[in-house]
Amino acid sequence: MSLPSDGFCRAIEIRSEACRLVEVRRFVEEVAAEVALDSERMFDLKVAVSEACANVVEHSGCESVPLEVRAHVHAERLTFSITDRGCFKPPNPTRQAYGNRGLGLPLMVALMDEVTFVRSPAGGTRVSLSVLLSGR
Repeated sequence: MSLPSDGFCRAIEIRSEACRLVEVRRFVEEVAAEVALDSERMFDLKVAVSEACANVVEHSGCESVPLEVRAHVHAERLTFSITDRGCFKPPNPTRQAYGNRGLGLPLMVALMDEVTFVRSPAGGTRVSLSVLLSGR
């Protein structure tokens, strides 16, 4: 099967509410199927994107404000970008995980080929999560 070409792009916008995360997971499944990712990589993407969105819901300070999830292909890489308009709280590297809490960022890094965080001077954050499409 051939890889999707550069320029492939899909996006959704939801309110940053926990009850809306199911829509994000469904969107990830649809995109992953469209680009023919195997089930293991699809699962990894669902977990990582869900974690990024859950962090927005819990930590961004932008309750019920739109959250954009965009998927695009460029240079044989599928990237999901999660953008919010809240107030970014940088991770504390010395903080120990408390029970099952505090594991989202390390989990995203472990599951993805590349993870980036960009803060906007105007407020908000974009988290980009990428997987390589070549060599599937």
